Amino acid sequence: MSEIEKIHKYIDEHFEDHIKRIQEYLRQPSISQTGEGMKETAEMTRDYLKDMLDAESTIDSTPGYPVVFGKLKSKTSGRWMFIYGMYDTQPVEPLDEWTSPPFEANIVDDRIIARGALNSKGPFIATLNALQSVKEVTGDLPFNFVFGVEGEEEQASIHLPDWAKKRESELKRCEAMGMWIPSQAIPGAPPALLLGLKGIVYMELECKTNPNDVHSSMANILPNPVWRLIWALNSMRGQDEVLIEGFYDTVEPPSPEDLELVDKYSELLVKAMTASYQVENYRGENLKAMARNLIFKPSPVNIDGIVSGWIGPGTKTITPGKATVKIDIRLVPKMTTDEVIDRVKNHLKKRGFEDLKMRVLGAYEWVKVSVRDKISQAAIKTFKDLGYDPVVMPMLPGSAPFYLFTKPPFNMKFIMSSPGHGGRVHAPNEYLMVDGIKDFEKYIASFLYNYAET
Repeated sequence: MSEIEKIHKYIDEHFEDHIKRIQEYLRQPSISQTGEGMKETAEMTRDYLKDMLDAESTIDSTPGYPVVFGKLKSKTSGRWMFIYGMYDTQPVEPLDEWTSPPFEANIVDDRIIARGALNSKGPFIATLNALQSVKEVTGDLPFNFVFGVEGEEEQASIHLPDWAKKRESELKRCEAMGMWIPSQAIPGAPPALLLGLKGIVYMELECKTNPNDVHSSMANILPNPVWRLIWALNSMRGQDEVLIEGFYDTVEPPSPEDLELVDKYSELLVKAMTASYQVENYRGENLKAMARNLIFKPSPVNIDGIVSGWIGPGTKTITPGKATVKIDIRLVPKMTTDEVIDRVKNHLKKRGFEDLKMRVLGAYEWVKVSVRDKISQAAIKTFKDLGYDPVVMPMLPGSAPFYLFTKPPFNMKFIMSSPGHGGRVHAPNEYLMVDGIKDFEKYIASFLYNYAET
């Protein structure tokens, strides 16, 4: 029996304990928007690194929630890899839509249902399970590892850049970074090799027209902040295109290779990626056009929510004094967050909305790696070793703070693909399929050896 076969056998034999450990972590709340359980989860994460892997681990304070730092040395390898993780989650509301309580991590129909099951406390512990399995079987690891597990990803990682500077000497050793997530869009579908992530700008616009709400009988002579926001938003976007001047100027056209890949898997990209949300309505009918739009175009000015006035039961006739809207825009190569922010500011000023207060709440740049890079080729080989024929996806429509580590001064390559399935991220009944976790862990173990051979 080969060494990797022994590791896979160890995962099979200890899988029940691995699932229990994932459930244990998911039962600890960690909601960064409210602070619930954040301190306890940071300590729990630190202890996992120490107890499972015998890693040097500590909690690095920041002005917000801390980053859990870890370092684990190999006895034989001189190469270093960075493992990024996040221990915070989104809120659980609306609570009454959960079929199983969000912090009980019950297994229902082979699904662990919990907030953070897929995004991404579940995959993080599964990653540690894989590393522990390698170490238990071989007594060593094929790489040295640095860990950075933050508590503010759902808050746009606002203090992670400063943390990266603080840990610059350790991070500069790392040639690559990994954050593995299950990439089978639906059970039984092929996993996806994800080569990139869109960037994002998340901002808030506020309009205040009066010091207080006013009786609605005055509406004929008073400005309404909700209408001003509606008019401002309408000026920024048409039905299908963003109307902000210069918005598309730096968008890089997709390569013929990327177009071929997206066209080949258009149904999987559109239908399968939205399946767990029970989506029925789409903006379009042609699957090929929708898939190209999803992957290659910057997102339109997406409205995340508007708050103003009275929406309680019964009536309250007022003209509101203030209205606030949260919006996000997803970026593709070669857009930058700074240029998008400047263009939104200039647009609002030019259109007469300079009275609106604009606050940037978060910004990530896009990232991309070539399918021909050695880390991508090691991933493809690993999928095939486990019997999978992966789909190569040029970009994932989502965003993450990987750019901090893939751009100077670190210039790491990244990997984020694995077998497994989960769904309903940021929604009630978020889940991770138990059946896929075993191959998830085996994949990480095998990938490390395949990549170490490059």
